[in-house]
Amino acid sequence: MTTEKANTKAASTILRRKDTDLQQKIDHEIKMREGTTKLLAAAKNPSQKLEASKNLITTNSRIINYMRELQRRTTAEVMGKTLCVEGNQTPCKSQVSVSDIRIPLMWKDTDHFKNKGDHRRYAVFCLVKTGSEIYDTSLISNVDRSMTDISFDDVIVFDNVPCNFECTLEVYCHKLHEDLTIASTPKKIRKKFNDFSGSVGRNVGKRLSGLSDADIIGNMVLGPKFDLVTTSTLSLSDADDTVRTYDLTMEPTADGNIYELPFFGHYCCRLAVLPHCLTRPAMTGHLNLLVDRERNKQKRYWCVLKNLELACFASPQDEKTARPHLCIPVTKNTQVSDADPRIFQNPHTFHVTTKTDISVSDHVLSADSKHDFENWWDGFQQHLLDQAAWKHATEQMMLVQKASPLNLPLFLRKSSLYDDTPIEDPEHTCDPLGNSIEDTELSQMICSLMHEAQQIRGDGK
Repeated sequence: MTTEKANTKAASTILRRKDTDLQQKIDHEIKMREGTTKLLAAAKNPSQKLEASKNLITTNSRIINYMRELQRRTTAEVMGKTLCVEGNQTPCKSQVSVSDIRIPLMWKDTDHFKNKGDHRRYAVFCLVKTGSEIYDTSLISNVDRSMTDISFDDVIVFDNVPCNFECTLEVYCHKLHEDLTIASTPKKIRKKFNDFSGSVGRNVGKRLSGLSDADIIGNMVLGPKFDLVTTSTLSLSDADDTVRTYDLTMEPTADGNIYELPFFGHYCCRLAVLPHCLTRPAMTGHLNLLVDRERNKQKRYWCVLKNLELACFASPQDEKTARPHLCIPVTKNTQVSDADPRIFQNPHTFHVTTKTDISVSDHVLSADSKHDFENWWDGFQQHLLDQAAWKHATEQMMLVQKASPLNLPLFLRKSSLYDDTPIEDPEHTCDPLGNSIEDTELSQMICSLMHEAQQIRGDGK
């Protein structure tokens, strides 16, 4: 009972710590959304407005996902589903990467080949979601009839992903050459903007309070409006070390029409999965290998259980500098069983047997103590469980590339929209140092946000 209470207390402590980290992420994303909204109202460059609108969608999606995850954890805690029960094992986590995203377009002959029709141009980006984590791709602007596909060079990497994951791709599109208009704006939203405009300085406030209804899209989103046009959901069965083709599901518009950008209905990407059992040891320690059964002669090794094998080294120091003396396969065809105590003198002995179509590998190993024996037994069972859960992803080590810097969450980026957006106003008041008052106020706001971002980044290391 004492051990069970200790495990329960430890699990609750870990859960509270995770909830605190998640709440910190939510608070930061809310502040980043507020800062982006203020800056978007003051920005004049169309490309900066597009980038800011994309960041708002990403930030809002993260906030929603973080809040859902926080609610899920709270519900699970109340229902008692997060308690650690001694002896229960769960499959290891994994790294999952999405790269080489390419979306073919299917223009009409008159548009693409005969160079006729209107000059429709679009801006497109993607959100990739797994669990509570969301990453955005780069923004591709000026997509027109001369392009046969939309290609993204981004490499998106998720860490600590469970085996039952679902990876969702969302494609957002904005038509560039048409201005947005809406019939009316709710009074509450207008009031929020009027209240908000007074907090960023007089001249910048004029920009905010003077915005037309066409600049306000529900939920206080300024500037260009991106529509969710198509989605796709991938899982472990879709993982491969090469680029494959997957289906896209078109999202209906508000009026039930089809979006003008002619998607082909399919897209290509590479979904790579690298389970931790291939890169991180399930168990390490000393084991005694029976090398002569007649004489009951054993040889002592430092053993490392990972990547579908038990690697045997002469010493712990050789693990990183030398090749193993022996590699015992531990695959889906492996069975671990107790050894007959009437035959082997050491009571902590077990068999590791692997059968293939052409051969049978049988090794007899023994631990130094009952405690070590139980740890190794659990380690082998864990490794076999990981292989069963991750299926074909453990048969060949897939290459997970390094994540693109631009795909890191907003608070992990070294540079951002805030560093690149000039704030200019022909009618501005300057202080004695030559800096406009509204620029100073926005700079202070940005510095505050980026300082908090650095703190969060530092805590995450």
